[in-house]
Amino acid sequence: VDQNAALTPAIVNDFNGKPIGSPGIPLDNTLAVSNDGIIMSAINTSVNILDAEGNSLKFRSLSGMVVGQLGILDRFYDPKVLYDPTTDRFILVFLEGSNSDDTRIVVGFTQTNDPTGLWNFYAINGNPNGGAKWSDYPIIAHNKEDLYITVNILRDNESWQEGFVQSVIWQVNKSSGYEGDTTLTQNLYSDIMYKGEPVWSICPAQPALDMDHDNMYFLSVRPDASSNDTLFLHEITNTTTSGQGTHTLTVLKSDEKYGVPPSSFQPTEGFKLQTNDTRVLSAALHEGQIQYVQSTLVPGTISSGIYHGTVSDVATTPTVRGRIISSSTQDFAYPSIAFAGETDRENSMMMTFSHVGEDDFPGTSAVFYNFKDGLYDNYSPVVMIKEGDSVINSFLADSIERWGDYTDIQPQYNDRGAVWLCGSYGDADRRNNVWIAKVRANNALLSVEEVFVYPNPSDNFIKVSTVFDRNELVTVSLTDLNGKTVKSTTDQRVETGKVEFLVDVSGIGAGYYVLTVSSASGETLFNKKVRID
Repeated sequence: VDQNAALTPAIVNDFNGKPIGSPGIPLDNTLAVSNDGIIMSAINTSVNILDAEGNSLKFRSLSGMVVGQLGILDRFYDPKVLYDPTTDRFILVFLEGSNSDDTRIVVGFTQTNDPTGLWNFYAINGNPNGGAKWSDYPIIAHNKEDLYITVNILRDNESWQEGFVQSVIWQVNKSSGYEGDTTLTQNLYSDIMYKGEPVWSICPAQPALDMDHDNMYFLSVRPDASSNDTLFLHEITNTTTSGQGTHTLTVLKSDEKYGVPPSSFQPTEGFKLQTNDTRVLSAALHEGQIQYVQSTLVPGTISSGIYHGTVSDVATTPTVRGRIISSSTQDFAYPSIAFAGETDRENSMMMTFSHVGEDDFPGTSAVFYNFKDGLYDNYSPVVMIKEGDSVINSFLADSIERWGDYTDIQPQYNDRGAVWLCGSYGDADRRNNVWIAKVRANNALLSVEEVFVYPNPSDNFIKVSTVFDRNELVTVSLTDLNGKTVKSTTDQRVETGKVEFLVDVSGIGAGYYVLTVSSASGETLFNKKVRID
């Protein structure tokens, strides 16, 4: 993708997220942050609650979190946490057991906004349809009323690739958990098929700001495909308590293919990191559009990159567009995405992911994507949030190490344009360690003035507002009074309604010019005489 240095995000604060305790393998980073700045950071077997400066407020193993409510847990792993801004509460989900004898999905709800205080914990059956099967790899999201948990059902004593049976969706009423009801109000959606085959790995699309939805969208791809363009769009149509919720499935095609990425090389010869498959790992819904991310093979290379997809007009006539974020010197994997806009009307996002290269130890990076009105495909440079200190080598030398299985990112809901993220890095002891950062978008292309200067006073931008009656690709050009084109930007995607163009006129001599917006067919849609000082 093209990069704009003016959009480079700033690191506000960052620190190690695991000052005590032992790392899990893989790390499985997850994070949630309240409006008061309380951070829940969980890794494979433990939870650390910190303040916004990284000071630990409470540390517990996942098993220790549920003491007195669910008994002694067998094997506990794969945590997911979220902060609910509608209730100022936290939710924790993790798995117990890895066979049909002991598989449970543990779900916890804070009783107040203090995660160091009391929780209500519940256990959902990890083998709801019977047989020698168990639940693996949860992904969670929520709206105003419900929590959604997706898991993959696997057969006992088989690998996650060979033993896959189906993916299911649990829908849980949040109020029943917050209020400490004896049992959770819940629905199960299973037997999700396409052409007689189960759809593998389902990722919910987290509403970015507006939680007031009765429905929830989900995405799936062909996670084991070497090259594919299929995207499955799921919808649960109503709330848990309505009794009217149904599951629908729509099959879409993207304009950009994805594929299973190769393992990644570390700087020390013979040391590699697993990138797993190409499943959708994270998705966000805002203003009728879903943006999502997954690891992918970079076309024409043997490297791993980030697939950034967009589903437009999701509720009416959905279409899919994909772009690949990659580097010639690094591999990227395990992305997450969250809203990072400074205004409600824009669809700007921040993405975080793991990086590694033959000259760069494993660490955590981020990239900002600006999306507002007529401004599309504006990415910041990739910013290394945390550079690694060494290779990751938890097992034997010359082996392929576990790297993921996921990162996490969340908007700071009461601080627009800021996000919190967590990822991993190779520490000095060759372990996979935790890094947490607050990062702020630098949305330099947005303006509230008719003409604005950024950075002041060197680079000038002209803002032009107009209205389009249809979606299309347009060309924006600037010509002098002799008809010579001095500036032209092609293939700008616009949607129906009001659109604002910001035209960079830095370096263009003072005088009068004509700014023209034309369609892909060459039809002039709009022109205006402008003056540059």
